[in-house]
Amino acid sequence: MLFKLTLLLKLYYNPRQALVGLRSSSPYLLGAALALVTTLLYYSSFNHGLAIYIRTGDTFRLVMSIYGVIRQAGSSVIFLAVIFVPACILVASWFDRRTPFGVMLSQEYTGMLSCILYAWAAAHLIMLAPVWGLFGPALRDASPIPGGASAALIIAPIPYFLFQTVLAIRSVLRLSYPKSIGVICLSAASLIALPLIPHLLVLFSSPMLAILLIIFLRRQLGDLFAAQRDRERFKHNLEAATLNPADSSAHYNLGLIYQQRSQYDEAKTCFHRAIEIAPDEVDAYYQLGKIAREEGRLGEAIQYFDTVVREAPNHSQNDVWREIGRTYFQAGQFEDSRAAFEQFLEKRPTDAEGRYRYGLALHKLGKTEEAATEMRSVIEVVRTSPAFKYRIEKRWMNEAQSFLRQQSA
Repeated sequence: MLFKLTLLLKLYYNPRQALVGLRSSSPYLLGAALALVTTLLYYSSFNHGLAIYIRTGDTFRLVMSIYGVIRQAGSSVIFLAVIFVPACILVASWFDRRTPFGVMLSQEYTGMLSCILYAWAAAHLIMLAPVWGLFGPALRDASPIPGGASAALIIAPIPYFLFQTVLAIRSVLRLSYPKSIGVICLSAASLIALPLIPHLLVLFSSPMLAILLIIFLRRQLGDLFAAQRDRERFKHNLEAATLNPADSSAHYNLGLIYQQRSQYDEAKTCFHRAIEIAPDEVDAYYQLGKIAREEGRLGEAIQYFDTVVREAPNHSQNDVWREIGRTYFQAGQFEDSRAAFEQFLEKRPTDAEGRYRYGLALHKLGKTEEAATEMRSVIEVVRTSPAFKYRIEKRWMNEAQSFLRQQSA
């Protein structure tokens, strides 16, 4: 519990690490509680009606005012959980094109929800001190706060919340910053549903309607949260298996889980431990190379990939050569990148990503016509792919088309 609470404070000084931890542990229930409490405290800090009714001792109106604040805060949290987070995942699936919405929702909902709820709590918590400093004296004197000021105060935490949300989309859904901002902009359309939440809460205050809603949502939400519990149970089982000093595969598989969650330090520890137990664990070298490339340690990445090539030249269906080509391309060594992609395409000629990146390497080498030919090949490969493969590789066709348009402009 203490670790999960410290993640809220860590959002202020190390947001990336905090978001990775939230995605990993997914404390959505605590996140909902924190979001609700901080929103209640924030809205109460400039509620003129509460101050008046407390001073006058008007119990009935005080209770009704508190109910109004609770309903307003609860509506915000429900909106985030039921509408905003699924909207973000839906838009992200459009941008990603590799993972269908249903799969992404089942895999990332609880982690994304936890990050969003914590971000909401952090945004309102950080605004409490300045708001109380500005309007506390007025509330103590029961002086009215202008309506425009109240509206501005409600909006005030939103910029910081959106900043944290962009980081959350980047960390959890693994999109680039421009695409993360695009997700926020398009998901903002879901705000049209926000005014409906209080009315729905009143509607479902009827016990019969509430029971029907629970029955309807039980399976859908149950599947989402069960998937998270299953992943956590699998992770714990792997952690238990790593107690066996001779089990390199347990360390490797645990490293894959950390790698998928962008917890690269933990992943590297697991992969290095797998190599210590079994020095011929080629898969661990391969994953260490991919992490090094992601972190920009390109020379180190090449060393890891060289080890893989020496032990298994066709590792992972020749994917190692595609990774080598990407690494050399990032390093600006375009001739080496071209040679690596050619090695890859000897065994995987219909790989759309490989052909696209090969085309980029040719373009950097000044071979414009050859690059354009490769991009047209990418388009043809994707268009003639089976339906399931088309959905995954469509993004490379779009990138190739964009490249050709830019060249013809």
